[in-house]
Amino acid sequence: MQLSLNKQSALRAIRAIRCGKAPQVNRPIERMAKAPLRSPQRPDGKKRWSPATAHLDWLGLPQPTQRTPLHVAVPSDPNRIRARFFSCTIYSKGLPDDAFLDIGYGIQVASPELLFIELATVMIPQVLVLLGYELTGKYSRDASGPRLGPVTYGVPPLTTVEKIEDFIVRCHGIPGLSAARESIKYVSNNSWSPTESLIAAMAALPIESLGYGLGRLILNERSDAHGDNAMRHAKESRVPDMLVPDTPVGINYEGGGHLELGRIVAAAMAAAENPGSALLQEAVNHEKDNVREKYVDDLRRTRELASRGLVIVNATMEDLFVRYGLDTLMQQVISAAERFSDRDFSMCWKAFDSPAVCAKRQLLIWALLDWKPGIEYMQRFIEREYSEPRQAIEDHIIDFVL
Repeated sequence: MQLSLNKQSALRAIRAIRCGKAPQVNRPIERMAKAPLRSPQRPDGKKRWSPATAHLDWLGLPQPTQRTPLHVAVPSDPNRIRARFFSCTIYSKGLPDDAFLDIGYGIQVASPELLFIELATVMIPQVLVLLGYELTGKYSRDASGPRLGPVTYGVPPLTTVEKIEDFIVRCHGIPGLSAARESIKYVSNNSWSPTESLIAAMAALPIESLGYGLGRLILNERSDAHGDNAMRHAKESRVPDMLVPDTPVGINYEGGGHLELGRIVAAAMAAAENPGSALLQEAVNHEKDNVREKYVDDLRRTRELASRGLVIVNATMEDLFVRYGLDTLMQQVISAAERFSDRDFSMCWKAFDSPAVCAKRQLLIWALLDWKPGIEYMQRFIEREYSEPRQAIEDHIIDFVL
């Protein structure tokens, strides 16, 4: 078989490989050899394709149908696959020679850089920006359930903002270039989680795109300790999750499961059901000590960052789910940035001038969160902003949102 996957099919395959759910591909995706686009070919050399011959289940892809086609790129119109369960993109010119990755078994996938451009044609701008954070970050969404499925953390970034920008410059006349060129301005390298990406993206996006207009934040950048003895003893890992450029103001995000309080509850319930068990009571004390240790470590981290002259604003999951919680947080960030730097943030305050704009922004935030109601909020957001037919809205939600 010889196929070059692109768009949604390539994204799903890349996520499956990155999450370790495509065991036949035993090489990290970021180390795959780059290659030019090849012509499609059936494994038996015949021209007629069937859903069975195009079923790449080992890549986490479902059997293709007319509603959920296999997206492939071809070099010319004669190379198009004439079957309804394929969706073909013709690239006769305009692509660099490193636009695809060879993953073996005769399969290519669009490179992360090309993928960012391609999906600009089907994703709303705010979602495309979030995809950029994932491609340049250290996590991957689930291939089959990107919104609600498990997230894989600690994986190497697939690309960088700089590589995407360079690739965009080297492409000519292909769909999505303009939107990708605009959206990459608001992506930062090195995000560690989807929620961190959402906060950074909303901070960076311009006010007309319902963001806060702060521009790109610096994410998880290592900073060497220096100065007096206390500073020299600070851990190398003591960095803010997000830093506003040209200011000493940072944001630390603490996720809902950061302190793992549920583990204390579970241990306490087990001990209560077996009141004579010293082992279970010891487990309760162990979990309490773990939470206390994390809490103390968080305080020390904040102190050590402050000793370097950094002003840290703490963000929580509740800031995203409560109405206008992120607005309040960003007002605190902007106030601190104005006070402790020479940057002009006067335009950023315009994000809060209009109650209607704030309401739209809150709807967008809820639409982008990893929870089941996000599908409904995204549907409402697209209906209000894009006035699309119901079927198109469902396609956005099912295929393109995350």
